[in-house]
Amino acid sequence: MTARRLLLMFGVVVLALTAGGVAWGFWTGAGAGTASGTTGTLDPPNHVAAVATPGSGTVAISWTASAQATGYYVTRVRNADSTTAAACGPTPTTSTACDDLSVADGTYHYLVTAVYATWTATGSPSANVTVNNHRPSVTVNQAAGQADPTATAPVNFTAVFSDPVADFTSTDVTVSPASATVVVTGSGTTYNVAVSGLTNSGPVTASIAANAVHDSAGAPNTASTSTDNSVLYDVTTPTAPAPTATAAVQYLTYVNNEVVTLTDAPTDAHSGVASVGYYYCAGSTGSCTSANWTAIGSSTTSATGFAVTTNAPLAADGPYRIVAVATDAAGNNSGPSAATLVTVDTTPPTVSRPTVNGHS
Repeated sequence: MTARRLLLMFGVVVLALTAGGVAWGFWTGAGAGTASGTTGTLDPPNHVAAVATPGSGTVAISWTASAQATGYYVTRVRNADSTTAAACGPTPTTSTACDDLSVADGTYHYLVTAVYATWTATGSPSANVTVNNHRPSVTVNQAAGQADPTATAPVNFTAVFSDPVADFTSTDVTVSPASATVVVTGSGTTYNVAVSGLTNSGPVTASIAANAVHDSAGAPNTASTSTDNSVLYDVTTPTAPAPTATAAVQYLTYVNNEVVTLTDAPTDAHSGVASVGYYYCAGSTGSCTSANWTAIGSSTTSATGFAVTTNAPLAADGPYRIVAVATDAAGNNSGPSAATLVTVDTTPPTVSRPTVNGHS
């Protein structure tokens, strides 16, 4: 005998047949049910910060991570016209910081967008950041009115910046010799650099290294460019030997009314000899200095041996000492040289009436 049984389970009709075996059949039908699930969210990155390095065109951007994000896009927005550009590259970064390079001058803010699959979430913009790529230039030159060479300290230079600076001090100046003392005075764009404490003769130079000084926007200066940032400091006196006296007619050390030329061969180790003066003192012994000498003349022509020519008698007949004084280009004097002795004899000899055979 065949048995049939119809079962209805969960909206599915099940027909069971038994006739010496088992067979199953399934039919679908309409039904209803309920289930629970969750909707995912992607948190935006927070605390976006942008910091520009003045004079470099670089802006450092950082943010806090979004837990679900697999990467981040960074967008630069120019405040003036709201134009945008990809910062830190066209592909998403997995880091939470990056550098935006070669940014033009201007004011910007930055947006960071978190990415997960096809989902995106953009955080609040950064605060505004101003990019200033203009680095102030500076020239350092010999100050106006500063003699070169000079025997007087301090040696003065003028530093002129293209933009006003406020943090320029003596420690920003490199000088040679390094043992010198530097004092900086001034404000804004123009400063005086005074170099003192000099103990030896030689060139004095002043310069300002790159990145030593900053303008009001924080941009560091470029290295100084100069055309005359060196002054010769010379406190070494020249040396003058005893002068030479020559004449067309030589009477040993006698000088009459003939033309006499005085020459000298001084030396100087630093600024060079600028002139030689000649002086005389009466007598053949003793010192001949500014306290008792009389000037003959001076010369600035080194090619002629600083020659001075005179055809006037020195003074009354008698012995004289002639000395030379050399002055270098910095104004240092050698002091009187060793003396050259000459004798003035302008008195002709007298001759008595001759006698002939004992008769005058």
